[in-house]
Amino acid sequence: MSESVPEFTVRYWGVRGSVPTPGPSTMRYGGNTTCIEVRCDGKIFVIDSGTGARELGNLLMRESGGEPVEATLLYSHHHLDHVQGFPFFVPIYQPTSKLNIYSGTTNQGVTEQVLSAQMAYPAFPVGLDQLPSDLNFHIFSAGETLTFGDVTVRTCPLNHPGGAIAYRFEHRGHAFVQASDVEHTDDHPDSALTALCKDADFFSYDSTYVHGEEYERFKGWGHSTWRHGLDIAEAAGVDRFIAFHHDPSHDDAFMDGVHRDLQEASPGSLVAIEGMSIDLLSGSITTP
Repeated sequence: MSESVPEFTVRYWGVRGSVPTPGPSTMRYGGNTTCIEVRCDGKIFVIDSGTGARELGNLLMRESGGEPVEATLLYSHHHLDHVQGFPFFVPIYQPTSKLNIYSGTTNQGVTEQVLSAQMAYPAFPVGLDQLPSDLNFHIFSAGETLTFGDVTVRTCPLNHPGGAIAYRFEHRGHAFVQASDVEHTDDHPDSALTALCKDADFFSYDSTYVHGEEYERFKGWGHSTWRHGLDIAEAAGVDRFIAFHHDPSHDDAFMDGVHRDLQEASPGSLVAIEGMSIDLLSGSITTP
């Protein structure tokens, strides 16, 4: 797409947390792990490369028509469900592809080391150092602001084992915030994350568990609930909240219940669905 065409879209290629969950009971909401595509006037950004990255890569190759694929990959953190699709992201096997890969400093090691380890022999037949594409790795500190032409990406640290990063995309007077993985703390709502979400159009938040007994059973695992996400959204003046990073045990029937409860608490809020697209310039939402 020409850079002169106004564009700010978000598409969910993977909405599941922890482990892929393919099968008939998860077909409507999706079973691929975390991967979100953001497009701004022709610039392509990818948040995390869970298993959803495979289908995204296939689309980018079809769209390119043999032309070079250029994208910016932003990692929230390096847990397996957020990186496991990288070896199957087809553009990395094309000599003309160029990827700028960003990650925040965490104690899990830099992204290049993590990606290399999961592609090491005998686990995978092609090593990271054998890829013909142009891969450029960048490290930033949580809280830094990244600038990509007329696109501003603000960052914020998240409470998660090993650390994680939230991203706020600002473009053409609109804003989208992605915050996963994160567990709320006693200092809730988190002041830094609330500030990051200030007046955002959409706020996508780690809603792995439901409030109450389920969350209490997994307290300390590094995940939150949609009710706590709504607290942040309301404090920050967010237009629309999105529940994201669904637990692998939550099938479509369970997620329908989450959607009903969320709508009752906050009409207009959304549950992320694999394939769902958001046009921030028009406010329109498309679901598969």
